Amino acid sequence: MSIAAIISSPRAGGNSDTLAMAAAEGARENGGSVKVFHLNRMKNVKGCQACMVCKTAGRCVLKDDLTEVLDTIRDGEGAIISTPLYFGEACGQFRLLQDRFFSFIGEGFKPNIAGGKKLATIVTCGSGKDSGAALADKLEGVMAHLLGFSPVGKMVFSGGDSPSAAAGDRDAVAAAKSLGEKF
Repeated sequence: MSIAAIISSPRAGGNSDTLAMAAAEGARENGGSVKVFHLNRMKNVKGCQACMVCKTAGRCVLKDDLTEVLDTIRDGEGAIISTPLYFGEACGQFRLLQDRFFSFIGEGFKPNIAGGKKLATIVTCGSGKDSGAALADKLEGVMAHLLGFSPVGKMVFSGGDSPSAAAGDRDAVAAAKSLGEKF
C-alpha cells in the first residue's frame, strides 16, 4: 500500500512531525510504503489559482513542489495528514495544499480520484482538546465527503505548548503508531 504522510507544521521535529512520523512508522510496519512530505521545507509552492483547467485535465496543471504530493495522493491508497491548530484552523502550509485538493474534484463536482483511499488525521494544539477535535472532524469530513476517502481514525494531541511535548509522551506516540497500523 502506498501512503502519503503530510507534515504541514513549520516546526521540524515538533509535535505534528513527531506524531505523523510515528503513524508513518506504524504504516510501514504493517507493510505500507510511505512517502513523507514536509510542506514547510518546500520552496516552490503555490495555492490554487482557480484556473479550472483541472476540471477538464483531470489533475492540477500547476508545476511546483506540491505536484509530487498531489500525484502521490492520487496514485496511492492512503494519506496521513497532520497539522497544528493555528487560530482555529489548519496551519497555512496545510491550507495551501488543501486548496490544491480542488484538483481532485472533476466536472459535476464529483471526485476524479479513486474512492476508498484510507485517511488518518492528526491535529496538535496548545489549546483545549475540543478545538483540535473540531478541526480534526472538519478535515476528515472534507476528505471523506468531498473526495471519497475512508477514514481509519484521527487523533488530537493537546497541551503541546512545548514543541517537544509529543516526543516525551510515550502514550501519544504509541497511539499515533497504532493509527498508522490501520493502513
